Amino acid sequence: MSGLAGMIRFDGQNVSPTDLANVIERLKHRGKVITQEISQGVLMAFGGTIEVDKSAHLYAAVDADIFTSEILEQPFVTNFARKGSAYFNNLNADFATAIWDTNQQVLFCARDPLGVKPFYYVHKPGRFFAFATEIKALLALQEVTVKPNQYKFREYLTWATTYVPYSAETFYETIYSALPGHYLQVSSQDVKLQAYWQLDLKRFSGLNRPEAYASLFHDYFTEAIEHRIKGKNLIGAHLSGGLDSSSVSGMAQSLLIKQHRPSLHTFNIDTEQPSADEQEYVQAMVDQWHSQHHRVHPVANVLDSVMTINRLFDRPEHFIIPSSFHLSVSLEARQLGCDILLTGHDGDSTAPTGFDFLDELLDANDWERLQVACQQMVSFRERNMGFLSANWDQLSDQDKYEKYALYTIGSELKKRFNSQSAASFFAMLRDQKQIFGFSTKAIIAYMAKRVQDKLNQRSLINNAFSADFKAQTPLRSQQSTNELVRSISTEHKVPINQILHTTNVICNEQMNHIGAYYGHQYSFPFFDKNIIELGLATPLEVHFDKGRGRSLIRNGLRDVLPSAITSRLTKANFVEYGTLSAQALYTATHEQFNQPAHPIWGVIDRQIFSKIVAIVFNPRFPAKKKTRYNWLMSRIIYLALWLSSIKQQN
Repeated sequence: MSGLAGMIRFDGQNVSPTDLANVIERLKHRGKVITQEISQGVLMAFGGTIEVDKSAHLYAAVDADIFTSEILEQPFVTNFARKGSAYFNNLNADFATAIWDTNQQVLFCARDPLGVKPFYYVHKPGRFFAFATEIKALLALQEVTVKPNQYKFREYLTWATTYVPYSAETFYETIYSALPGHYLQVSSQDVKLQAYWQLDLKRFSGLNRPEAYASLFHDYFTEAIEHRIKGKNLIGAHLSGGLDSSSVSGMAQSLLIKQHRPSLHTFNIDTEQPSADEQEYVQAMVDQWHSQHHRVHPVANVLDSVMTINRLFDRPEHFIIPSSFHLSVSLEARQLGCDILLTGHDGDSTAPTGFDFLDELLDANDWERLQVACQQMVSFRERNMGFLSANWDQLSDQDKYEKYALYTIGSELKKRFNSQSAASFFAMLRDQKQIFGFSTKAIIAYMAKRVQDKLNQRSLINNAFSADFKAQTPLRSQQSTNELVRSISTEHKVPINQILHTTNVICNEQMNHIGAYYGHQYSFPFFDKNIIELGLATPLEVHFDKGRGRSLIRNGLRDVLPSAITSRLTKANFVEYGTLSAQALYTATHEQFNQPAHPIWGVIDRQIFSKIVAIVFNPRFPAKKKTRYNWLMSRIIYLALWLSSIKQQN
């Protein structure tokens, strides 16, 4: 529960007392406000700090959680005076800051690499620059007009199959979000954007055994949790029963026991759907660590939850499973008085499976090792690859191996088919058939499935935009994290795009807003600087762990996790619950926005929308294939509801 805000006037006017009062009113839930007048405006910190270095003529509004043992009394102004913007990259912290340099008459604004701390701004050249932790504080300013940004709808309502970069544009024209891992240099006439995030992976060059990576992960993860719970009174954690949340909960409780502090409160969300039931694994954690456990259910009123997010988050809901799911934990945590909630988001990307190891072997044409790796992947009985065969569990070991191996090398076969002569291609296929031990039957079945999948792909719906909307709102370039991701990927040959993308950052922002309103801070240990860099520096073969995957957690936290968790290879499937939520939301709202004059129909084609709705409600359509349609229908409704609320504001 913290935040910041401020305004710099470049036109010589004073900051309006009305504006100041409005901003304070909009952000009062984030903590006691501290204000600092500066030469051309005012800085504000809510539950945070104002730092002043008069000798360097620096003033800073700071919202930061720093995860190191030794912290200077005024770390931002002190280190910025010494190192400039390079200091931002040295931080292991969740932070947002605005630093006013009186000598240069320039404001420097920066945000942590994963965007855990929000930072929004509006710049009117020659007039003013205003910033805040929440958009609603900027909307309260007299000189800011509330106008939806239709270009944002293109990104929001398009089903993507790749990681989407986080962009600076928001759902409001003229209001922008500071890019994670970047800083802004703000003057009267312009805002210069510069990336600061760089990785230091060379420090892991001395690690040469899988055990060394796992051991260091244990140490880093312990420190990450320890720094996050330091000084907190009552600590809560999400506990789904998966590797990520179990790791966080287990480590947090073990530290609390050692420190003789109150027990951890763990929260599991029970959807009462068999495919999403993880109680067996949750109970294994509770039995081992004896946390004070709470089994909660999603808030019953899905529509009310979506409207709550519209109000709290200043934009449409983003989760495919609406925040009726997430709000249930915050409501329970508020009643208990938790001041922090730890989550396992997004351990999958920072302590990954390592299954990209197969691609690495493909690129190296290392067919023998690839054959062994494929056999290792299918050797685990618990792993169900239903996407390859509906009756996967009934297949023989050889059939499983052939289907998976052909699936793995399929993209390579296609690439070579397109680049080689027919004779060369079939010669290569003959050689691979011999190396991998494929039967002719398996190859024919694979080819038939590829053809069928391609035919099915043609009928998939990726968006429901009307032709007029697409013509009037063409795709346009915008500032995003894309260049930073490309730069890091090129320099280090690491999949940083799996970590820094819009889904992760938006989730961080939304949870930050939810926590602030319900009286607690959300914290993400897997986004610790040390854990991110170690995960990226760990060789894929080590992550792969002979087909188990996620070796850093399984091997590094064996003293924390019960065997039921370390051996788990499955994930809960929330598609059924997502379908029910989407259906409930449509039933509750279709009469509200189904009128011809509703602004959503200036964006969406009614006929395409009707097709999407029909699929979501079709009981014969396979549930596992409904994800994109649940997503599309829900987001169209989210946007419709948000547009209605914006219209009411105007």
